Amino acid sequence: MKKISIFTFIGLFLGILFGLLFPSFMNEISFMGTIYINLLKFMIVPILFTTVMVSAYNGTNSKGKIVIKSVVLFIIMFTLTFLLSSLIIKLINPTKGFTYELIKWDGEITNIKISDVIINLFPSNSITMFQNNMIFPTIIFSYLCGICASKVKDGKKVIDIIDIIKNIFYKILEYIMYLTPIAVFSLIGTTIASYGVSIINVGAKYILVAYLCSIITLIVIMILPVWIFAKINPITYIKKIYKVWIITLTTCSSAATLPYTIKVCNEKLGIDKKITDIVVPLGCTIHMCGGAVSFALLGLFCSSLFGIDINITNYLFMLIVSLLINMAAPGIPNGGIIIGATYLSMFNIPLTFMGFYSSIYKLLDMAYTTLNVTGDITANVLINRYTK
Repeated sequence: MKKISIFTFIGLFLGILFGLLFPSFMNEISFMGTIYINLLKFMIVPILFTTVMVSAYNGTNSKGKIVIKSVVLFIIMFTLTFLLSSLIIKLINPTKGFTYELIKWDGEITNIKISDVIINLFPSNSITMFQNNMIFPTIIFSYLCGICASKVKDGKKVIDIIDIIKNIFYKILEYIMYLTPIAVFSLIGTTIASYGVSIINVGAKYILVAYLCSIITLIVIMILPVWIFAKINPITYIKKIYKVWIITLTTCSSAATLPYTIKVCNEKLGIDKKITDIVVPLGCTIHMCGGAVSFALLGLFCSSLFGIDINITNYLFMLIVSLLINMAAPGIPNGGIIIGATYLSMFNIPLTFMGFYSSIYKLLDMAYTTLNVTGDITANVLINRYTK
């Protein structure tokens, strides 16, 4: 994956260069980017179904008051992060003065009504549900299958098979990710050919806003609560955990950081090992404040980019959907790209920006992963304090 990231940056650079020098040529090969977007859309439902089902089954096997406390705290932190990030995005308005109309799009954002949401949770045909990429019903159906599998004899055998299928889908997605440099070259080149370097300014704003939201979230949602409720001085807290950030910034992987995260919690922060052994691995799986920043920014940014208005109902639905997807679909290689495509698809927001998003995702993932792991440590500190 490191080589893919390097080639992606090369593809980004060449796409900008060719878009400026050979705009006609880039328009001719725009189909390569379209194929990449179609492949991402193609993988959304299979990966979502298998991942959510396995996660739901594993979740039913986790017991204890600490697990319940953890999940509740995770939801609270995710929600607050999503709301805080949304406020920052609205205040800054990074797409001001620019409208992305690369594709002909005559639709509108899905007009969501509470009654329609409830009705759509129960489609009359399961085949149609998958065929039409009905994401939210797929999530609910997957949850039900996972939970019910834990209640029947030999349910684990079925889950083991689904888990294998899930890994196969992950491998397919990994192969699709190999196309990212070519797709980025095509998509960014076509975009530059149409808009010039102004689109680069938009991408730069996106990255800056992502890091600004992450830093403010780090301070408000993580450092301040630890200071107020756990009585740990912010400077002391940062000194004890900053080495974890070095690993998250370089690996962009919560799982790879997990052993060191546990070590820091137990040795540096003096947290009960029994609590750490539950909270941190669970958080690594379902607790991702970086995901909250990612979803809030991607949804609001892309809707604004296409001139789409988001009403309060759609916004609340965005929050709920992002929470469900975030908790149910961990561990996907370059997961932010496929999950982001899933998220936008649910609201009928065009996926055109996803090609450019793929080119800058590595930079974003550094901030998001750091925020995810810091959130796990913070939750662990707070639960340890509350339990005592």
